[in-house]
Amino acid sequence: MKSNFCRGIRQEGVRAPKASSITIAVALLFPVCASAAEYLVNNETELRAAVTAANADGDPTATIRLGASFALTLSTAIPSVSKPLILDTQGYVLTRNPGAGGFTSATTASRTYNGTFVGLSGTTAGTGQAQANGVAINNGSVTGGTQTGTGAGGTGFVLGGSITLTNNGSINGGGATTGTGGAAVSVASGGNVVNAASGTIVGGDAVGGTGGAGVSFGNALSPASLVNQGTIRGGSDLNGGLTGGNAVRLANTGTFSIENTGLLEGGKGAAAIFTSSTVNTITLVNAGTVRAGEGSATAIQFGAGANSRATLELQAGSNIIGNVVASATGTNDAFRLGGDTNAVFDVSTIGDTAQYQYFDSFTKTGASTWALIGTGTVTTPWTVDQGTLQIGNGGTSGSLAGNVTVNTGATLAFNRSDAYTYSGVVSGAGGLTQSGAGATTLTAASTYTGPTTVNLGTLAIDGSITSPVTVNAAGTLSGSGTIFGNVTNTGTVTPGGGSGVLTIAGNYIGNGGTLQVNTALGGDTSATGRLLVTGDTSGTSQVRVVNVGGTGELTSEGIKVIDVQGASNGTFALAGDYTFQGQQAVVGGAYAYRLFKNGASTPTDGDWYLRSTLLDPASVGTAAAAASGPLLAPTVPLYEAYSSVLQRFNELGTLQQRVGNRSWSPNASVQAEQEAGKPVIGRGAWARVEGSNTHIDPSTSTTSASYNVRMWKFEGGVDAPVIQNQSGTLVVGPTFHYGIANSNVSSMFGNGSIDATGYGFGGTATWYGNNGAYVDARATLTWYDTDIRSSTLAAKLANGNRGSGVATSVEAGHQLALGGNWSITPQAQLAWSQVRFDAFTDQYGANVSRDNGNSLVSRLGVSLDHETKWTAGNGKTQRSHIYGITNLYYDFLHGTSARVADISVVSKEQALWAGLGIGASLNWNDDRYTVYGELLARTSVQNFGDSNAIGAKLGVRVKW
Repeated sequence: MKSNFCRGIRQEGVRAPKASSITIAVALLFPVCASAAEYLVNNETELRAAVTAANADGDPTATIRLGASFALTLSTAIPSVSKPLILDTQGYVLTRNPGAGGFTSATTASRTYNGTFVGLSGTTAGTGQAQANGVAINNGSVTGGTQTGTGAGGTGFVLGGSITLTNNGSINGGGATTGTGGAAVSVASGGNVVNAASGTIVGGDAVGGTGGAGVSFGNALSPASLVNQGTIRGGSDLNGGLTGGNAVRLANTGTFSIENTGLLEGGKGAAAIFTSSTVNTITLVNAGTVRAGEGSATAIQFGAGANSRATLELQAGSNIIGNVVASATGTNDAFRLGGDTNAVFDVSTIGDTAQYQYFDSFTKTGASTWALIGTGTVTTPWTVDQGTLQIGNGGTSGSLAGNVTVNTGATLAFNRSDAYTYSGVVSGAGGLTQSGAGATTLTAASTYTGPTTVNLGTLAIDGSITSPVTVNAAGTLSGSGTIFGNVTNTGTVTPGGGSGVLTIAGNYIGNGGTLQVNTALGGDTSATGRLLVTGDTSGTSQVRVVNVGGTGELTSEGIKVIDVQGASNGTFALAGDYTFQGQQAVVGGAYAYRLFKNGASTPTDGDWYLRSTLLDPASVGTAAAAASGPLLAPTVPLYEAYSSVLQRFNELGTLQQRVGNRSWSPNASVQAEQEAGKPVIGRGAWARVEGSNTHIDPSTSTTSASYNVRMWKFEGGVDAPVIQNQSGTLVVGPTFHYGIANSNVSSMFGNGSIDATGYGFGGTATWYGNNGAYVDARATLTWYDTDIRSSTLAAKLANGNRGSGVATSVEAGHQLALGGNWSITPQAQLAWSQVRFDAFTDQYGANVSRDNGNSLVSRLGVSLDHETKWTAGNGKTQRSHIYGITNLYYDFLHGTSARVADISVVSKEQALWAGLGIGASLNWNDDRYTVYGELLARTSVQNFGDSNAIGAKLGVRVKW
């Protein structure tokens, strides 16, 4: 019954009553209204009549609804549909018997299937639905009939002619109790299948037989295609046998294309995609999942013939579980990475025994970037047509074994975090990019002509390239090969990567970048990285020198680091360790080097040299530069002064300074006759502190260094008489000491500081004669921890360097009464001192060791003493001793020296010094307690006052 003719029932929410065939016939007599026609049918006859009526009613579309479940039994085709038609079972079931006719169309008009459609089950199973030509849209459920005999289950949907099926619902092949499961969709003569995201297509299961295919393309010559966004599965053997069906089965010699973003899965033991023909052309673009059936190793089996042609394109989201097997005998099978979304691919899965087998060509297409991880072993070349093929994904894997052709607009990129060597040839008009944090080395003679860009990490050219190169701020260009193109440097260029030569057979343009040369800083012939520019240089660049094991040496011509064969218009400024006389300098061992343009013997060559002379031979001449001597490193003055600073701490004082006054003049009191010259002796302990400030302007200094030493020291001890007789008393005892010496060193070469901490012990033995004479002997052993800093370099050169010192002294004197409370004490002293320190190598490659750390100093002195003794109110004896002293000092040895690399540096103080001092001792409580001290000043005699020292000492003693 037509429900929208002018006097009929319209569609708005009203279900038309059942109509007879007469009703439908009558409907044909009435004119058609503008809206879609709707027909209600209850059997096959009415269905056929409704189709005929719908073709004639003039409405743009029509809907046929079932009013009851019924079967299609007639073998003749249902009348051809000439307009879009919706067939809706409305909850009923439309069954199709074996051999029943299907829908046909001579146009592209669509048939939409809503509801439930099944094939008849039985010994001969029926097809769920069939259509030839046009467009079929399934929104319902279509199922082939179940085979209860020995044959095959019914096909879910049979497509014939030129047809496109869009499945939004479910299509299932019929099952089989003993035979073969039916295919869900069978494409007989070429057609297109679109399985939407909501769609499922599943082949029929079998019991002890073979599962049906999801979509089966038969022996058709017309092109066919499959677009899958949903799920397509092959059927399985429910008894567990590995005889499942394929999700997609291709069985002809035609041309196929498959686009998959959903799931394609084989039945048990079956590949998801299988091509049985040996001659066909198939293109598979996969961005979804293709899974081999349980128990199958193969996910995709392309045609095995020599003339088969398969193209597999993977796009982002591709997940193939199982092997992909192309033709082992053919030469036409292509593997592509494509799409517009970036993705990652494990290149180690390509190979005849790997996952992707027997492919003959490899191509990157689409605007995406595909990053290769794993290890590539196949030597077949790659072609980059579009987008970027990237070796590595920021990690430590990703490689290719073959050559690469990069076409216009495309890019080959390297993105690994470690060192990687690519030995293939890169050709084409495309470009190359280094984008990983690691180092990529190209060893072949590549011919690509597109741009090379170094964005991050290092690109080393050990072969050759024919490309312009741009080095960006975070990138480094290295290698010892040849670049046939211009280089623009905003980042870093490192010639040779060591001691090789990087050749730019073009122009070098400095854009604020850095040229880093690795050089074993030494003489003219030192091994060095070198930049050779056969063209011109321009712009500005910094030059950073990395010393690789050089210990320095005096140069003549210099170490050539930049060789310019064209116009040398570029400016290269050394980025050194410090500035010397307005120029940057870099330290190598015991020497410092500056960068100069032009050779000493070729003053217009435009090349650039590192030189360690104090003067530039290109300006003053080779002889004058050599006569000026070397430019020593700013570290050398510090090492020169090191032993001398320790000597300041290591020197021994006088007996008077150590323990105060113990021998008293016979004229010191009214009791003089009873105590003439007798020392005040008893067991006791003493302690003293001293501080001094010394300025040394040596008479001899390799580096013309002067230095100040600020020192404080604490010293203590105990002593006791061990021999007492009519001649005098022998007193012995141990001592210990601790202190700090801080020095500032100044030189034309550089300044810095030396900070030493010393601690140790010693022993004393003193003979006090009853006649006023005395002999004092002492020895000390000291350990040192020293930090050395260069303020010029802003660097710490030594941290806690260990050292030691030994000192011995013998002093003798005699107190002579002058009358009253006055006396004089002539005295002489000889002190030997030796210091040493552990050899070390500083961060600039200089080995530093002690050559000589000895001194032998004599002292001749005389003191004028005034002594007083009295009795306090408590009846206890009190004493005071005030004195002035003058001394002459003479060092018999030749100063201290150190070896810095191959240079011996010497510091020798003025040999003759003079000194003055004043001091006092105060005893009370019958000499039980004593406090004593001395102020002193010294100066060199020659160049009076240039070297000087002032100091103070204060001590206490307790007797028991």
